[in-house]
Amino acid sequence: MAYRIYLGGSFDPVHRSHLHMAMAVYTQLSAKLGADGITLCLLPTAGNPFKGAPTASAHRLSMLSLATQDLPIAIDDYELTQPPPIYTIDTIAHLHATYPDDVLIFVIGFDSLVSLPRWRGGEALADMVKFWAFARVGETGTPSDTLMARCTTDLDKFLAQDGKIYLDDTPIDAMSSSHIRQLIGDGKTDTLAHYLHPAVIDYIDTHQLYQDG
Repeated sequence: MAYRIYLGGSFDPVHRSHLHMAMAVYTQLSAKLGADGITLCLLPTAGNPFKGAPTASAHRLSMLSLATQDLPIAIDDYELTQPPPIYTIDTIAHLHATYPDDVLIFVIGFDSLVSLPRWRGGEALADMVKFWAFARVGETGTPSDTLMARCTTDLDKFLAQDGKIYLDDTPIDAMSSSHIRQLIGDGKTDTLAHYLHPAVIDYIDTHQLYQDG
């Protein structure tokens, strides 16, 4: 059985916590199941219905390629080919049609799990894919009772049963792309090494991205 792991987002810019979450899932699954048959993808979006328009896709794809050049991470640009807003439920339908025999795992932050009822398709999305949720440092909020009933910290149970949501307690630094953009706009580039891959920092500097915050 093949497993396909997806971490979606604007990646504007991609930061270390994005990569940490993606690799944490890949490492744990590979240790349990073996690396063969496991694909890890970042899934950049053309536009989030809850946010404004992101930086041009070409720049975000270039930064993703630079940040993942030494990692077993692929980039799936499907959503970038779709007119915004693109909804997760539409992407899931596409992926099921493309990979009908594969298990789909969507990686999300705990904040996204809390807000899941507001997504198109709502809590029913948990019947369509397996959600792997991280609680980043400093996050608050509580998922609905029906979502909590699906949650488990038992990886074997998560993999064996449909509709389960895995709660991963791997500590993930609370980074946000919006905060990083603000730092760049404020000229505080000396702090970026904590957040970004060096090649991404160089790319941002070369192309003068986020200069207005």
